[in-house]
Amino acid sequence: MSMALARAVILLGGFTALAAGCGSGGDSMVVRERFEAVQAPHRIAGTTSRAGQIVRNDCKVSAVYKVREATGTAFLTQTQIVHLRLGVPTKGTAYELECLGPLLAELPAGASKVEAAAYDLSGGRLGTLSVRTRASSVRLAPGRRLRPAPGKQLVVVEWPRRPGSAYDNHRLDLSLRLPKALLVRERVVYTASVSCGASSYLQPVVPLTNDLGFVNAYTVPSDGKPFDFIVPRLTTGISSHAEVTRTLACGG
Repeated sequence: MSMALARAVILLGGFTALAAGCGSGGDSMVVRERFEAVQAPHRIAGTTSRAGQIVRNDCKVSAVYKVREATGTAFLTQTQIVHLRLGVPTKGTAYELECLGPLLAELPAGASKVEAAAYDLSGGRLGTLSVRTRASSVRLAPGRRLRPAPGKQLVVVEWPRRPGSAYDNHRLDLSLRLPKALLVRERVVYTASVSCGASSYLQPVVPLTNDLGFVNAYTVPSDGKPFDFIVPRLTTGISSHAEVTRTLACGG
């Protein structure tokens, strides 16, 4: 079990107070959403030595969930190993598989002042993160570009890369300003990064899908405080471990 992830859940109440949002006024509102660091960074790179070579990288994803049982509240830790397998058809092709890709979100087109920062588990600010807003498209597979739905925009946020056991000892805080609304709808995926020859794209790993997954709808807290993105379950039921293989393509 990741102690950092467990601490992130246990310290939630204190962190909420420390990282309170700026509030809202007029016809707009400030939204602050926090995301767990659940992916262990692991990079494989090189050049193929033969045609048809299979490049392998095993990516660890781990999250802690607060669950209610008959005896009270408990914490469930789930870990998933995503086996990435990239088939490279030609010899001498450069490749790279990185388990820690950017966070990809589809947000309302009216979102402005989109910023991201990393915080430690007690709420201390670690630094500003790179954010690309209003991306016209994002490549999710060779030759396939994902474009934002009508009334939406694509936002790409780069995670900080923290080695070893420190990979999950922080959170990502995403802040933005939106026109006031009863509900805010978004789609979010954690990704891995894939590069093969002249082709590069993102591979969703949480949730495991080939697109942006399900629509998440939420009510923004009226006090302007941040709220937590609920990481989709990594395994079914109360299982603590799962493994899955994703076969990737190399193309233009």
